[in-house]
Parts: sequence; C-alpha cells; structure tokens
Amino acid sequence: MPSKHPRIAVTADAELGSALERVRAATGTHEPDATLVRRLAVGGAEAEIQAGCGRRAAAEALLAAMDGGEFALDLAAIDRLNAPPGAT
Repeated sequence: MPSKHPRIAVTADAELGSALERVRAATGTHEPDATLVRRLAVGGAEAEIQAGCGRRAAAEALLAAMDGGEFALDLAAIDRLNAPPGAT
C-alpha cells in the first residue's frame, strides 16, 4: 500500500519468523507481518523506555537510601528489576 513515509527494510530471517509466530500463537492476531512488526516495534519502544525509567528510578532510590543512611539491600528486588520482561 502506498505511503508518504519512508520504508524500513527488515530481513525476514528464521528468528524473526519464529518471533512473529510466537506472538500470533499467544495473541491470536492475524495481522500481516509488516503490520505486526510495526506494532511490536512501537510497543517495544514504549516498554524499553518504561524499563529504562524504572531502572533509573531504582538507582536514584538506592543512592538516596545510601546517602540517607537507610541502606537495606534487597538483592531479590534488584534481580526482579534487572530481569528481562516476562522472566519473573
């Protein structure tokens, strides 16, 4: 379909095909590949930004606690914050 926006070439290798099939199996979507890739890229960008904000907030809270003498390190909580999405 014609678009006024420039296109981005994405190699449809086995890894991408497998990822798209896993998403389809999990969500039941029947979107065309390009539509699904775009939706996942936009959503993934937002998730990555939120994860970065969460890591930054956690580091700031840790530094504030260390500066305030209230340091109580919760290694399990740190592991959960640093785990990839869906790993917990």
